Amino acid sequence: MKEVLSQHEVKYAYVDICESVGSLKKFLTIRDTAPEYEEVRQTHRAGIPMIVIDDQVILVHGASHMEELIKEYKLCEA
Repeated sequence: MKEVLSQHEVKYAYVDICESVGSLKKFLTIRDTAPEYEEVRQTHRAGIPMIVIDDQVILVHGASHMEELIKEYKLCEA
């Protein structure tokens, strides 16, 4: 998804949850508590990738979905 965001010149903070225990714990807290992750929890999936926009957790379902989110949330600089 980084590629799609970069293509559209969207500014974002990328967090690699494998980079540190702290990053992983933050992700797991979101995954284990956010209502958006209910289906993910029930089906024992990881729920990656995801994006957080204005404190709203959104699971991303492929590049085309990311394109839709960029348009919907007007994430482009232009």
